[in-house]
Amino acid sequence: MGKGQQPTSEVQTFPAPVYPEVLKKVFDAFVSRDIEAYLIGPRARDLARGEDISGHHSFDLTVDTSLAQIESLFSDLFGVVPKPVKEDRPRLVTFKIPKTPTDDDADNDNQDSSGHWTFNMGPFRNYLPPLRSLRGQNLSGIILDLATREITIQAFGYDHEGGLIDPFGGTRDLADNLVRPVFPTETVFRESAGWLLKVARYVARYGYRAAPEVRSSASRDASNLLDVPREFWRREMDKILCGSHAGLGLQFMADTRVLSFLLPEVANLVTFSAEAEGRHKDIWDHTKQVVDNAETNTIVRWAALCHDIGKVWTRQYFGKDKVHFFRHEDMSALLFEGIAARLQIPSETAHKIHYLIKNHSRINLYREDWTDSAVRRLIRDVGEHLDRLIAFSRADLTSKRAERVELVRSLLADLQLRIIRIKEADARVSPLPKDIGNRIMERFNLSPGPEIGRLRSLLLGAINDGRLAGGEKDDVYLDFIEGLASASPDDVDQNKKTTTS
Repeated sequence: MGKGQQPTSEVQTFPAPVYPEVLKKVFDAFVSRDIEAYLIGPRARDLARGEDISGHHSFDLTVDTSLAQIESLFSDLFGVVPKPVKEDRPRLVTFKIPKTPTDDDADNDNQDSSGHWTFNMGPFRNYLPPLRSLRGQNLSGIILDLATREITIQAFGYDHEGGLIDPFGGTRDLADNLVRPVFPTETVFRESAGWLLKVARYVARYGYRAAPEVRSSASRDASNLLDVPREFWRREMDKILCGSHAGLGLQFMADTRVLSFLLPEVANLVTFSAEAEGRHKDIWDHTKQVVDNAETNTIVRWAALCHDIGKVWTRQYFGKDKVHFFRHEDMSALLFEGIAARLQIPSETAHKIHYLIKNHSRINLYREDWTDSAVRRLIRDVGEHLDRLIAFSRADLTSKRAERVELVRSLLADLQLRIIRIKEADARVSPLPKDIGNRIMERFNLSPGPEIGRLRSLLLGAINDGRLAGGEKDDVYLDFIEGLASASPDDVDQNKKTTTS
């Protein structure tokens, strides 16, 4: 229901789509029981784009009956019970239907990799948000259900004969790649300001732009966001940041002033680089790229969003062409502390994000000539944050220079391999007694130093080539060293060769 748009119950009939046999079977079962059922969700959008869904294995349906009757029908039809219901979606049940030997070979492509078809089912929804603009419309049945789907491209479906039910113009918006609320655009942000973030979330999910009148109304009413609970801010921002097109969602927020009210520290980046007149890269574009590049993890993506916000305060010009942002990592982390408090980010999560922001340049210091001791020091120093730091460094690579990209990717790959190798080596149980170093010093009157390490290596070499057994008492190894001291030069040389190999 965009501006001036009213729902209609008219059913538009198109050439019947080709349904997979398993979907036809489900539709026929509901029809035989006089129950309305409609295909919605991703497969409905595929049909609206003119795509063939016969090769898909997952289907979403909304049905005019109870959960109990849905479960009864699937039990009778396929002998299956639903998967455990998710707490946040108590009115949705999922069935996994295994392929049987009687299924046609043509249906083989309809299965997922585990040999199942998946059906996500729910009764008709019968609730709407308490918006004044919706009063007196008397929506019911499938029209009411579709009205609860929030945006138009989610608010249409197909019946068992392939008839399209599209009361809110969703197929038009899908063809135009537009995000538009089902609810009246002129008033939705005034009656429910949380929609300012919901639209951004859907833009980030689908990668479509908001309809022009949606952007206009959002910009006009952006300050209403201040009336929305902070918990809602954080929850929606997590979803926006983890969207497949998060950068587009962030840009919608910037274009409509929403970002200025929610995250002014981030909003400062939008025009910051323009003031530099080309003397450094566009930090806002870089930030959006890093967010999109990052793995879909709220901690890494929050760090990606905030890692450069301190540059606004730390920029310094040196001479004609040089620009520096000394300690921008520390400043960005400091500013994030305010963001974390404002959005009520849980303390444990906030700590992890803060650490990534403050140390996001740490991994970039790695070079191939680092010793194993230096890599071990990195592993020890960053602790649990290591994998996320590496993930961030990979996402932070936005250079347009191919040779630079290739170099950094090579360094990151090399570092990850070395970390794996070192962790594996350190996890192995040594075949030598734990205090063998001290016993060597006592027995041979030696001081701590490289000689103790050399003698340990000689012992490990002898164990590796079978001349000594692991797990013996100290004296066995001390006697072996003493024997080497009295051995002929040829024997000692042979032992060195074995140890080296």
